[in-house]
Amino acid sequence: MALLSACTNPPVGPLFQDVAESPHAYVYVVDGPEMEFTDGFDTFAAPDDADVVIESIRSVGDSDEVTVIGTLLSGPLGRNGTWQSFDEYPPMEGLDGETFEAAGARIPAGSGHYQILIGYRGALTERSVRRGIQVTYRIGNTTYLDTLPAGIVMCPADEEQECGDEMDRLVNQFVDGT
Repeated sequence: MALLSACTNPPVGPLFQDVAESPHAYVYVVDGPEMEFTDGFDTFAAPDDADVVIESIRSVGDSDEVTVIGTLLSGPLGRNGTWQSFDEYPPMEGLDGETFEAAGARIPAGSGHYQILIGYRGALTERSVRRGIQVTYRIGNTTYLDTLPAGIVMCPADEEQECGDEMDRLVNQFVDGT
């Protein structure tokens, strides 16, 4: 007897529409053989009419030399806004909102903007390219899966020019939808 199953992907949701319309990337140059840093570039706003529950946040496309050591949220954001990156995980300064685990976090309706914080660690001997951030979240009874066009080219110091070229190619791929 053959068994058939159908899988449906969660729909793309409303939380990151601004990010989806503005793809971006940056170069993070590693200044030694080991790295540990936090990416804090991406944010979202809580909707005014419903709570959001973050199910998971996942970094997409990193090399085997890079490990995600944690995902946090910070918010609601105040006057400091966001910092693109921090040289440690978890970040110890520069955040003006509460910091908490991303998975399972409930973001109250209308509570403001929140920053996604992803911690990375690794011994980088060659470039690693993050091609996006995948966020699974619920609003009401609907689960959404959004992949943000948010890249990082993690780079040994001696490859900075090549990494800049790779960042430009990555942003062009985001814009072209490839």
